Amino acid sequence: MDAWECSLDEAVAEAPQSFRAMHTMAQAMQQRHREIDRCRTERQWLSGLKSHVYHTHIAISGQHEGTLTRLAELFYHTASQPALPWYPAFLGGQSEAVSIVPGDGVEQHQLCWATFDLGLGQPRYYRQLVSLGYPDAATAVVVARSVDCGPVLPDSAILAYTLNPNGELLHWDAARQLLHWHHICCTPGASLLPGRLDRYLMNALRFCALDRAERRTYREEAESMRDWLQASTNCGCE
Repeated sequence: MDAWECSLDEAVAEAPQSFRAMHTMAQAMQQRHREIDRCRTERQWLSGLKSHVYHTHIAISGQHEGTLTRLAELFYHTASQPALPWYPAFLGGQSEAVSIVPGDGVEQHQLCWATFDLGLGQPRYYRQLVSLGYPDAATAVVVARSVDCGPVLPDSAILAYTLNPNGELLHWDAARQLLHWHHICCTPGASLLPGRLDRYLMNALRFCALDRAERRTYREEAESMRDWLQASTNCGCE
C-alpha cells in the first residue's frame, strides 16, 4: 500500500473500523502487560499495509476518572495547543472544522496539521483527519489518519504520514484505580527518501532491529506523560 494519504470521505469511513481495532488491541495488551507505572512497547507487522504498528501501553497510578475525558479532549485538540507539557517535540499546528455528521461511534471529526521535531534536521508535518469517540463510559479513542486536505501548510513543510490503526486510547480501570494510555503509531516512514523507497528504508531498519531510537521515543513519551499527570495530580493542578 503506497497511498499514504486518503481522501476526507475515505478517512471518515475508516475511522469506526480503526476505533474497533484499537479497542481490541488495547484490551489484549492490558491482559499481557499488568505492570503499573512502567511502559511496554510492542511491534506488529501489518501485511496489508506493508508496514509496522507500534503499540505502547502504560497504566498510570494516582489518577481519577475525570482525567480520562480531560486527556482525551487534549489529544483531540492537540493541533490547537501552543505546546504539550509531556512532549517537547511538538511544535504546534492548526485545525479546522469539517461539516460532516459523525456516527458509528464517532462523536467529532476535525482536520488538522501538527508539526514535530523528530531530530531529522527539519520538522515533519502530519496532516490528518482526527476523530474522537467514546466506545463506553470508561474508554476514549482518538484516531488520526493522513489525508490529502486540511488547513494550508507552510511552503517549507515536509509531510510524514500515518495509516490506520493510529492514535490514542485511554481507559479508566475503576477496580485498580489506574488510567491506561495506549499510544498506537502506524507510520510507514519519516520522509527521508522519496515515495516507496522511504518505506523500504524504514522496514529494513525495523526488520534488522535498528529501531532503538524509535522505541526510545515511545518509551520516553509514555514516562513523561506519567510524570506530568502524577505531578499535576499531586499539586492539585487539574
